[in-house]
Amino acid sequence: MYHRARLKTIFRLILWITVALAALLGILRATCIRLWTMPGDDALLSLSVMPTLEAGDELVLWRVGIPGFGELVECPDPEAPGRFVVGRILGEPGDTVVVDRAYITVNDKGISSRRACPKFSVIDPQTSESLELTCEVEEAGGIEYARARASKPPVSMAAPFRVKVPDGNVFLASDNRYYHDDSRDFGPMPKTSCQERVLFRLWSARGWFDAPRRLTFIH
Repeated sequence: MYHRARLKTIFRLILWITVALAALLGILRATCIRLWTMPGDDALLSLSVMPTLEAGDELVLWRVGIPGFGELVECPDPEAPGRFVVGRILGEPGDTVVVDRAYITVNDKGISSRRACPKFSVIDPQTSESLELTCEVEEAGGIEYARARASKPPVSMAAPFRVKVPDGNVFLASDNRYYHDDSRDFGPMPKTSCQERVLFRLWSARGWFDAPRRLTFIH
């Protein structure tokens, strides 16, 4: 009898905890967070977010507050209604941003590269050939993140890109500076349209057992 009563108590406790967690998740989803799967049907977008993200990542987006310099955000694609772009805010209103291949300066101050990270290979969507990309860790706005570049960029990338960010806009940069889909392609973005930070990865396209990319904060 004692054991049965104890089991009932434990069952009630588990039930109440489950209900409380479900209610908390519901409140968070209604006010603070949104769950979003990184699309895999756009080859350039999928490459542009590497090495930080990958196609198929199950992500938590944070919707409270105003994203700041160095943060990774999701914004509506200005060239394709109903779709999205993901980029890092590396220029704010009034800033002069220069992108010279993989390297960015803001108001004549370079965004520093801290250290190397492991190289990785991707498949070029146009040639179907494998290309090895170099990985380096940058720091912007007190945030450290991985950034990719090609060891030997083509001659067509030799000319620096320069822009002064208009009032009310931000400059977005892809973490993959070689296969980019950012403000070099579609211009500065209205700041009000980029209100969702990429906060957390639940799991990758490879599933729960991909331990290195499971339950990770995104920087």
